[in-house]
Amino acid sequence: MRALTGAQIRADFTGKQLTDEVHYRLVYEQDGTLRSYSMGVKKIGKWRVEKDELCLDLGETDDGCYRVTVSGERIELVPTGLGGPLDGILQPAYRDSGR
Repeated sequence: MRALTGAQIRADFTGKQLTDEVHYRLVYEQDGTLRSYSMGVKKIGKWRVEKDELCLDLGETDDGCYRVTVSGERIELVPTGLGGPLDGILQPAYRDSGR
């Protein structure tokens, strides 16, 4: 696994979604909006890059910053604070039609 720099995180995540292809997808909009779709629940928050970490704010207790590592097409977000790691793949985001 290799760690991404802040510039790499911004370039790789902008306009994409991180998903496990079953339970969740996190959509990283260019304007910093974060759209979360998890087990049928939709949330809107913000995302940003601080130094070499991806920071997420969805109004949850485990919001915070993550180190981002890559192995092949697999992405792993390892929290630098509370919460557990997330892993999935990055793919082009698609718009939710409101359904």
